[in-house]
Amino acid sequence: MKILRRYFFKEFFRYFIIIVAGFTAVSTTVEFFDKAGEFYAKNPPLYLIIEYLILQTPQVILYSLPFASLFSILITIGIASRWRETIIIRASGASVRRLFSGFLAIGIIITATALFLGETVVPAATRKAAWVRKVEILRESPKIIHSRRALWLKGIDGSLIRIDGFIENENRILKTSIFTFDQSFGLERRIEADEGIWSDKRWELRNVTVFDFRKKTTEKYKTLIYTSLEEPKIFREEMKKPEEMNFIELRAYYTRLEKAGFKNLKYIVRLYEKLAYPTISFIMILLGIPLALNTRWGGGIRAAGLGVIIAVCYWLVYSVSISLGNAGSLPPWLAPWIAPFVFCIAGAFLYFRIEE
Repeated sequence: MKILRRYFFKEFFRYFIIIVAGFTAVSTTVEFFDKAGEFYAKNPPLYLIIEYLILQTPQVILYSLPFASLFSILITIGIASRWRETIIIRASGASVRRLFSGFLAIGIIITATALFLGETVVPAATRKAAWVRKVEILRESPKIIHSRRALWLKGIDGSLIRIDGFIENENRILKTSIFTFDQSFGLERRIEADEGIWSDKRWELRNVTVFDFRKKTTEKYKTLIYTSLEEPKIFREEMKKPEEMNFIELRAYYTRLEKAGFKNLKYIVRLYEKLAYPTISFIMILLGIPLALNTRWGGGIRAAGLGVIIAVCYWLVYSVSISLGNAGSLPPWLAPWIAPFVFCIAGAFLYFRIEE
């Protein structure tokens, strides 16, 4: 039994590595041609292009793990079924369910690996790739500096601006502090606002307090028009995307928005999606084992075709539930878990009905 299990594990990992490598190579090639116009226009050094493409690979690998898990298990067991190896195993009195149960442990390992990549390597590499593309290849200076609790940027008039957060779907900035300096970098004026809204192509600050250190006065305004802050486009282009943050960072950012009285359902969905997505690899293996072993479905190629259909159905259910979560029709914390839960139950049901 140990020899057979070791043999099937070896076959599985062989196909797994080939599929991940192939998927990564194709995605990297597509990314290169997608950005070829930028590379040609800016003519950056070759090492920068290579660095950018390499930094994109961790995210590609993360996305390829579920597909690699599914097709590797289907090919491995499918070939064994085609060559009647599973029939011989059954005829010898061995349990095929017990023999292939080791792949469930591999599924857990792949899930843990995906979770680790998604929380450490992928966000850091994605951030670095965005920085290499924008700063070193396109030669654009970063306009926003991200600190742990706020965003810092330079105003059009040279002022220093601190913003707690940006509500994308409302074109709204949260608690804002604006510091204006004289030529010797002495603080002339400080503006504190509870929030700002982009209206009529300008920023309207609300509940504003202006400290004028030169005149030694303090004035309060219900609203104040401010024209030295760039339009909301700067935040959409410069702010960290959810894929550039791990679970802790995204949760901290959403918490800041929530404390300010705003809820962005997309951020909550993406937050829990970071935990739900890694489980797909385990579920694909759980589904793949009984699909490839079920002789009534023909095993091998026919089961592999059915597995592809199951995978497509999984992504359809997953995409629909995510969309419903973003729209508020489903609780945002629940939306990413619906497809994993449903297909995990289906996979477990099929697994325990494997014919011995």
